[in-house]
Amino acid sequence: MSLLNIYKSIAALFLLTLFFTVEAYAYGHSWSGTTEQVAQLAELREHAEAGDPNAQYNLGYMNDTGRDGGIMPKDTRKAAEWYEKAALQGHAKAQSALGQAYIKGFGVPKNYVVGVDWLQKAADQGDADAQLELGWLYAESKGIPADPAKALSWWQHAADRDFAHAQFMLGLIYNKGEIVPRDISKAVALWTRASMQGYHPAQSSLGSMYHFGEGVPKDLVKGVGLWEKAAAFGFIDAQYNLALAYYLGSGVKKDELMAYVWSNLAAEYGGSEIAKKLRNSITLTKEQQDQASRMFMNWQIGQVYR
Repeated sequence: MSLLNIYKSIAALFLLTLFFTVEAYAYGHSWSGTTEQVAQLAELREHAEAGDPNAQYNLGYMNDTGRDGGIMPKDTRKAAEWYEKAALQGHAKAQSALGQAYIKGFGVPKNYVVGVDWLQKAADQGDADAQLELGWLYAESKGIPADPAKALSWWQHAADRDFAHAQFMLGLIYNKGEIVPRDISKAVALWTRASMQGYHPAQSSLGSMYHFGEGVPKDLVKGVGLWEKAAAFGFIDAQYNLALAYYLGSGVKKDELMAYVWSNLAAEYGGSEIAKKLRNSITLTKEQQDQASRMFMNWQIGQVYR
């Protein structure tokens, strides 16, 4: 697997930990009860059928994800149909979604040429998702000739629009120096911007930079603090790093109970083998074991154990 695909896998795994809520943002409705949902869906559909591109995009998104409380099952074919109606009216997000549907073959036959065309339209309007995806396509030569310079340009456009995922990914590329000469200072700057938006993979990576003094003055405490932010939201690498920090007493007071708790979370929820090895190397008293079990059972996303 290429480094680029590894980057995409990291991002995909992270996105699976986020909680998504359907938002009909053109109308500001919340989906709170079954009767209300049905009425709101009927209103949204009425607007969509009347030609409102925002409603068409929202309806497409709901079909695409199925995140609507169960009143509308996932149907990527219908999603693509609604996306196309909105895209033809110049709706940038719909153009981006339709382009990605063609690239992935979701609801429509896979067609890189058509997909790239829609993504290009959306990217030209400043849609950061489309800009990021175009960058991948130029980097991986899918539907368009390989062009690392254009890939970098589109990623930079997305990052400049404060798209945290693009900032994180671009930081990884500068840190590794795969497409561009290695530039740790640029990686740190990009990860800092993404971290300030609460993007947990960037917080985890930036924490490592501070902990080990790469591109920034070494600051163990700051590094641990950034790992905590990412670990609290289920980012596995940060949970393991935090566990190891507690185990070694690096940046925090040595605490084998906390090392066990964080490595256990990374092992059980994230399937991390290295975290499992660390956890299994720690010997706790019976009282500590009981406490660790309670902490594991009671842990919730957003919670920091210290």
